[in-house]
Amino acid sequence: MKRIIQACAVVCAIVLAATAGRAVAQPAGAGPITITIAGPGSQLSAIAVSGLKNLGGDDDHRAGSAFVGTLRRDLELSGYFRIIDPHAYIEDPQASGFELGQFNFTDWRSINADFVVKGSVSAGGAGVKLTAFLYDVAQQRRMMGKNYSGDAGDVQRMARRFADAILEAATGQRGPFDSKLALVSTGGGRFKEIYTQSIDGQDLFKLTDNPTINLFPSFDRSARYVLYLSYKSMAPALYLADLKDQRETKLDSPRGRVIGGTISPDGERIVAAIERDGTTNLYLITREGAEIRQLTDTNGINVSPAISPDGGTLAFTSDRSGSPQIYVMNLAGGAPKRLTYSGDYNTTPAFSPKGDKLAYQSRNNGHFDIWTIPAAGGEPVQVTDGNGSNEYPSWSPDGRYLAFSSTRGHNSRIYIVMVGNRKIISALTEGNGNDSCPAWSGWLGD
Repeated sequence: MKRIIQACAVVCAIVLAATAGRAVAQPAGAGPITITIAGPGSQLSAIAVSGLKNLGGDDDHRAGSAFVGTLRRDLELSGYFRIIDPHAYIEDPQASGFELGQFNFTDWRSINADFVVKGSVSAGGAGVKLTAFLYDVAQQRRMMGKNYSGDAGDVQRMARRFADAILEAATGQRGPFDSKLALVSTGGGRFKEIYTQSIDGQDLFKLTDNPTINLFPSFDRSARYVLYLSYKSMAPALYLADLKDQRETKLDSPRGRVIGGTISPDGERIVAAIERDGTTNLYLITREGAEIRQLTDTNGINVSPAISPDGGTLAFTSDRSGSPQIYVMNLAGGAPKRLTYSGDYNTTPAFSPKGDKLAYQSRNNGHFDIWTIPAAGGEPVQVTDGNGSNEYPSWSPDGRYLAFSSTRGHNSRIYIVMVGNRKIISALTEGNGNDSCPAWSGWLGD
């Protein structure tokens, strides 16, 4: 419980302390910019992220460096930009200005920058105040700006929110970086523990700390709740960690052994997989553990539940046809519909944020790859292609990326892939142990 309280403190501090990024008034003539969507072999847009001008109180550049470093990492992870090496920058951010007309675009054009980020920071008793602008170098105009204020510990989140704003200015769709990732890792030893971290790998926090096995974390949409399976009380049971109220609820069942589950996007309901006498079925329960109704009733195995963003549809894995396949059904009841017919082992379905697609893992030649399929049924599309075993897909809140675990390196690590062009961008974890079961939260909110 101590760990839960600490986790809550981290999440709540970020949510409450960081003020909403306020848009800076744009100069006349400013408009949306256009960036070609990156694909395999395509050229990324070159962007320079200048150091922030210290307006006072950040003489050691700690706040400015934290913002710039996080922003560069997030823009690199976006798959849309190539970060220009800071050693190539000509101007001194402490000597030049950051407003339009206070610096020379020629300095940035000479290093072939398409875009440049400039800004300022001040720090003191009232915390940190930060302003950042995105400029189009070729057109010599300001495209977008934001003001942020908060505690010193909020600076990295300010950078993630500005990265999201840059993607929105560039593509018309908000970026995914102001969110959290939960995962299972053996990085701290031989036991499997639940961790949370930011998408860019910072703010790593150990949510569970027990000498046993913890698996299958899932967030509600607000990232207030984390549901996971644990063997910490000897028998497997679901645990619901409430990060706001600093408490945890154990959810077991008199019907049998609880072996998995997922929480609904609104955080109000849970679908639990319960095993008894060799069969496993799915049950809808409340957040407190009270059973609402049985959802499946077969003599086989029904596992890996996923609930659609609108809370109306359930996807799951069932072997009722003779091999594990993906099915969908109305969460209110009704006959399941089989979605997958290719492959003899399809499991771990995950709804896209719009609810129009499902990602899942499918076995082929002894290893798994990630696929997507329309939630209404249709042709599956392969996303990963045979480099290691690729499992447990989880969508980003903007629907452009999937996080998944892969053995393409020495250990299993968490990677992200752009769904539209199947480009593997980067590993999100360092691989100090085996990392698996990623769960991507929704946006953290203002």
